Amino acid sequence: MSYKILQQTDSQLAHLQFEGLFQGQNVTWDTHFFTLQGYQSLNIDVNQASKQFIDIKPIDSNHLKLTIALKIPEINHQNIQKMMIMIKQYKNLSLGRHEYG
Repeated sequence: MSYKILQQTDSQLAHLQFEGLFQGQNVTWDTHFFTLQGYQSLNIDVNQASKQFIDIKPIDSNHLKLTIALKIPEINHQNIQKMMIMIKQYKNLSLGRHEYG
């Protein structure tokens, strides 16, 4: 699976893009991928940042903004690949914020 890193200044956040499906349509995922700890360090509302989450918002008909924070130690190639597999295999993704654990 291929992706394009747009920016990564440390191991806590990567801004990247990859192709995939959303509700049966081919889209480009414009993704901000955080470690949960990295997201918590940037977020003022600690209550909203206590759980892993996926947040999906439309940009236009072919692009979606994906913000995702997972309990992982760092953002690296292996974790990016795992995240992409998770998004591509999750059949019931919908717009909005979805928290886990």
